[in-house]
Amino acid sequence: MRARRVVVGVVVLGVLAVGVVVGDRAAASAAERRVVTEIEARMHVTGTPQVDVGGFPFLTQLVARSIDRTTVHVDAVTFDGVEVTDVDLDLHGVSVATPVVADRLVVTGTLSPATLTRLAADSSGLAIELGVDGGTLTASMTFLGVPVVALLAPRVEAGVIRVDVTTVRLGSLDVAVDDLPGALADGLRGLQIPVDGLPDGVQLTAVAVVPGGARITAVGTHVPLTSLR
Repeated sequence: MRARRVVVGVVVLGVLAVGVVVGDRAAASAAERRVVTEIEARMHVTGTPQVDVGGFPFLTQLVARSIDRTTVHVDAVTFDGVEVTDVDLDLHGVSVATPVVADRLVVTGTLSPATLTRLAADSSGLAIELGVDGGTLTASMTFLGVPVVALLAPRVEAGVIRVDVTTVRLGSLDVAVDDLPGALADGLRGLQIPVDGLPDGVQLTAVAVVPGGARITAVGTHVPLTSLR
């Protein structure tokens, strides 16, 4: 009889545990749906956001009024007219209280060659086309009827993408950037690719050349989610 009571007790505890897990996951799923709704309402997105509210148990995070981590993937987001594709949002320490604030927000996404070209042309005034050749960013233009291709190494400085010119091909010749006419050399050396419209408090921190363009990373702390737009 005692053994039977023990077995029954174990079964009851097992059922309760399953119920707690099911309830916890239901609450997490409801939170994920709410995040999808908020993102679609606040941001110019392409495709349905994929949201994962991490951490277990989730209900204790609600009681503590802070969600440990939430990740979001979106096919594309347009920030103030700048389209960023293959976007990942990584949010840490998101408060449940109003206003909703993330202790840390990391945004990664890709700028296509067409977007890079527009941003660079608007910034520099040069008739320039940016592209990717292997793992290298290139800038193509024509000078006095001669094709010019500059190989660029992008970096982030003070929240802006800047470039170092590594090689310049003038027609069939490789020349130093200093050997180019002054205005052209200055334009290439001073080339900037500003990415405006990121959420308030979020700043570019890194850039890497990828087959689809330039993969950027932006980071912010204590970011109000009302700034997502």
